[in-house]
Amino acid sequence: MMWTLKDVCFHLKRTALVSPAAGSVQFRQLQLFKHEMQHFVKVIQGYIANQILHVTWCEFRARLAAVGDLEEIQRAHAEYLHKAVFRGLLTEKAAPVMNVIHSVFSLVLKFRSQLISQPWRPAGGPRGAEHPNFALMQQSYSTFKYYSHFLFKVVTKLVNRGYQPHLEDFLLRINFNHYYQDA
Repeated sequence: MMWTLKDVCFHLKRTALVSPAAGSVQFRQLQLFKHEMQHFVKVIQGYIANQILHVTWCEFRARLAAVGDLEEIQRAHAEYLHKAVFRGLLTEKAAPVMNVIHSVFSLVLKFRSQLISQPWRPAGGPRGAEHPNFALMQQSYSTFKYYSHFLFKVVTKLVNRGYQPHLEDFLLRINFNHYYQDA
């Protein structure tokens, strides 16, 4: 996903260098859209890296230090895998949450394809340049924003009910400056 957004960034930078789009209102809007999408993707990556690669792994290593035989190692490993799947939102109960995340990722891919599918056009007046798919990209961004806010609400309710307390890490990351809470 980050590759997709880096490609969007590259495309926007290249466009700014070779056309008058850099001063365009639409160009600035697309940069803001990209930044918000990039924040969301980085939050998901950070959550996965922290909860699975760090927290779950540290718990597994601590458990390994206390094992006495091969069966305990096998149980510790099975528990590690179970926690990794659980915290990675890959269980059947977490499927609705993961579906929302997949939908958001699909919108990021759609946004990229809408951007690169057509070149910028010069616009009359002080607007600089216009993108033929700008309305479609605005719609993709609006849907992205709706899904990301919906995900925030769902995860907040899950945490408040005590289900999957590790999701507090996700909430802290995504709502660090109270962006979703204030919206």
